[in-house]
Amino acid sequence: MATEKPKRLVHPRHWPSWLAAASVWLLARLPFRAGLAVTGALAPLMYRLMKSRRHIAETNVQACFPEYSDRRQTEVVRDCFDSLARALGEMAYAWGGSWQTVVRQGDVDGLDILKRAEAGGRGVLIVTCHMTCLEIGGAIMAGSIDHRRLAGIYRPLKNPVMEWFQNRGRTRYTGTMIKKRDTRAAIRHLRNGGYLWYAPDQDFGTDQSLFVPFFGIQTATLTATHRLATLGRAAVVLMFPRRLDSGRYRIEFVDLPESLPTDDIARDLALINAHTERVIRMAPNQYWWIHRRFKTRPDGEPPFYQPRLPAG
Repeated sequence: MATEKPKRLVHPRHWPSWLAAASVWLLARLPFRAGLAVTGALAPLMYRLMKSRRHIAETNVQACFPEYSDRRQTEVVRDCFDSLARALGEMAYAWGGSWQTVVRQGDVDGLDILKRAEAGGRGVLIVTCHMTCLEIGGAIMAGSIDHRRLAGIYRPLKNPVMEWFQNRGRTRYTGTMIKKRDTRAAIRHLRNGGYLWYAPDQDFGTDQSLFVPFFGIQTATLTATHRLATLGRAAVVLMFPRRLDSGRYRIEFVDLPESLPTDDIARDLALINAHTERVIRMAPNQYWWIHRRFKTRPDGEPPFYQPRLPAG
């Protein structure tokens, strides 16, 4: 089980990682707003020190929002780092805070959409995207459904302590966590009528992807979404979390114009990308712009992310 703590992780070389995990746990002991204020204060430092990630975010925002002025693009990037800093606090509460406190922070819209999708005991592939409030959004969502049926797909971390801590935290609001490459377990979970929570908006190269539009850019988009739904005999429902100006969170299930999956993989993926883009445009500062979403390019296109020029 992902939540079992191997004895080898108590070796002294892992102590710094345990200290970091303990800091996250302690953060979740603070009142909710106070904890977010603590991590939110890190935003200017992160913006200044994470130069390569800031360059990636700037490149992404410039490409996706060409209609924005230079000033507005800069504001989005700065606000993105503010959201990233707050996400540290949201993650701490989702993984280790009071369950009742977390669930009370938001509202879930469209539960009827999820209920229709699972009619007849069908499994449901819940497709989301990397909004910065994804962790707390998942916890709030789980508070409104039978979270014992919910499994999440995750990418294993290089740090074994943080992977254990991450999965231990996430299994507070999921029944289990499934490794990204364990396709059999994911399909089995869907065929058994479970919910599978999946965020496919990352670039893993051409072997696993098709190029479809995203913000008007041909973007390598994972075909695993279609494969999981097809082999798992599952319905597809989109779920998007957002942090509102009030400080609360809204979790939205989206009613698609037609049932997915269909026989047209590229069309299905383009439809998901279009809905993802719609939500991002509603809160552009809350997307994970520090990811190289457009790293893989069609044959003949130049690299998307040029080296950052030195200052001066």
